[in-house]
Amino acid sequence: MFNYTFTTTCVAVALASGSFAATKRGLAFADSGNTGDISVAYNTQVSWVYDWGSTAPSYLKNTDMTYIPMQWGEDNVDNFIAEVQAQNAKTILGFNEPDLSSQSNIAPMDAASLWVQHIQPLRAHGVRLGSPAVSNAPSGIPWLSEFFGNCTECKFDFIPIHWYGEGLDNFKDYVESFHGKFSSSIWVTEFASTSSNVNEVEDFCTDAVAYLDGQDWIKGYAWFALYVSIFWHVFRGT
Repeated sequence: MFNYTFTTTCVAVALASGSFAATKRGLAFADSGNTGDISVAYNTQVSWVYDWGSTAPSYLKNTDMTYIPMQWGEDNVDNFIAEVQAQNAKTILGFNEPDLSSQSNIAPMDAASLWVQHIQPLRAHGVRLGSPAVSNAPSGIPWLSEFFGNCTECKFDFIPIHWYGEGLDNFKDYVESFHGKFSSSIWVTEFASTSSNVNEVEDFCTDAVAYLDGQDWIKGYAWFALYVSIFWHVFRGT
C-alpha cells in the first residue's frame, strides 16, 4: 500500500490555492493502475483532466473535474464525433505527437484529411478544438506547418504543445516562439524537466507554473504527469 506524500512538487503546486489559475490547471493522468490517486485533485485549482483517451473514465463520475477527450491517432477516428457528443464534451484535443513514429505517426496531409471529415464538424456544434499536438523534437513545428497548409479551411481554438528539456529559459523560449509563429492561444498539455536532480525538477516546476499562470494567451497546462511509476511526475511516495 502506497502512502503518498507531497513536497513542494509540481502536483502540489498545481493543487495550491489561487484564483487566476483555476481554469488553466489540468492533469495529464497516465496511471490507469492507480486511479484513486486522482482524488487528490478534487476540489482544488485543477479543473480538467485528460488521459490520452476519448471516453471519460468511470472514476471521474460525480467529481468536479472536466474530462477532455483526445483523438490520439487514426484508430476509431470515425467514432470520435459520436463519442464527444455522447459526453457533451465542450473541448477536445487532437492527434498526439503525429510527427513521431513512436507516437500517432500520421503524415500531415493524411491528418488534415481525417481532421476535415471526422473532427472539424464538431466546431459547428460549439466544441472547442485543440489542434494536433506535436513534439518539441525538430520534426514538430515543420509537421504542424505542413498540416495547417493542408487544412486551410480548418478552424482551431487553440494549439496544444509539448515540451521536455531543462531550464526555465529554454521552456519559455520554446513556448513564446511557438506562440509567435502560429499566433494562437496555447495549451501546454505535456511539459516536464528532464533533469535527474529532483530539486532542479521541483524548482523548474514552481517557476514554470508561475510563468504559465501569468500569460493570458496560455489557456491551459498540464505537467507530465500524475503517474506514480515515473520520475518526472515528482509525486513521491513510500
